[in-house]
Amino acid sequence: MKIGLMTTPTRPVPPKERSIHAPKHMVADLADGLVDKGHSVYLFASKYSKTKATLCDFGIEPTSVVEETMPADLYEKKVHEDEATLFQKMISYGIKQKIDVYHLHQVLFMEPLITASPSTCRFVITLHDPISGKYKDAVYDLSKHRNCFFVTLTNAQRGDATAPFIATVPHGIRMDVFPYSPTSHGYLAVMGRIIPTKGQDDAIAASFQTNDPLYLVGQRYLDTDVNRTYWEQRISPHIDNAAVSYVPVMERYLLYRYYQGAKALLMPVKWEEPFGLVMIEAMSSGTPVIAYNRGSIPEIVKDGITGFIIDPDNEDRPGKGTWVVKKQGIDGLVEAIRRIGEIDRQTCRKHVEEHFTVEKMVDGYERAYEKILSTSLILSN
Repeated sequence: MKIGLMTTPTRPVPPKERSIHAPKHMVADLADGLVDKGHSVYLFASKYSKTKATLCDFGIEPTSVVEETMPADLYEKKVHEDEATLFQKMISYGIKQKIDVYHLHQVLFMEPLITASPSTCRFVITLHDPISGKYKDAVYDLSKHRNCFFVTLTNAQRGDATAPFIATVPHGIRMDVFPYSPTSHGYLAVMGRIIPTKGQDDAIAASFQTNDPLYLVGQRYLDTDVNRTYWEQRISPHIDNAAVSYVPVMERYLLYRYYQGAKALLMPVKWEEPFGLVMIEAMSSGTPVIAYNRGSIPEIVKDGITGFIIDPDNEDRPGKGTWVVKKQGIDGLVEAIRRIGEIDRQTCRKHVEEHFTVEKMVDGYERAYEKILSTSLILSN
């Protein structure tokens, strides 16, 4: 097949700086994996991207290089302009190359661009965010196009949305980037953006009760009043580099050390997590996961086998009350931490090998492309 992969040109693929951009890493691995399977792959991304595929950057610089020099509204405008330029050039180039399927990794602001494209172009759109609010509206608008098909990362991510979902394809990781360790150094860890929805405050509270050192590894956000208040009032006062240590975000290839050293990764999320890449990175390293029952969690963590799932509150959610640990919220986290010795680290690694490798992700997308190309549906708007 001839496959075009497009990602917003805000940053290269994969991203170079110390920042969290899971979709960019996913696109990088997917492009290389598809090339390894013999497909003709074209990566439409910003300059300085590194890939086994044919890179088509059309001279577009990463938008992020000017982010700090522009007001937020003007920067957002430039991002959309660069995305539109990349998309339009992709279609023109793709028609000449006879690309079979275009795989997009953004949904916002795509509808006008797809409307202006030939109806014979087939689009696969991976949804990386919860399907709610503006994202749900964008999915609804694109669903009117018979040549648009959607892929979710988990089944839970779909929620009550109605759209032409073609497949569910979980993220996959390179196992060599997150090597296995049979032992830990006895601390707890939380990985990811430090914002209220990630629940680091609950992790801190639980670690105080169990007297376990806690590492917060990730990027703090001071971009909104809510995020700034969360950091300044709920997180920062507890950082003493003893009970609670803060490690700013780092290059992805260095993260494995913190995963390996943790006896458990805590995921007390307070939103409907669409996937949670850090969970499979941790389990690949041998580290079990303790997470609230929100969104994707039950599809990634095997309760009592690769970690523990905790009901966060009294709200009725799928699976509620069926988990090994019956206590809820922070009390549930505490019990799970104290029982973490029941989880076999080798089993965690095996779980990722069986379900969440790059190879399995590539296979999943390959099947999705083939399904679209083999359909008898007449593509017309």
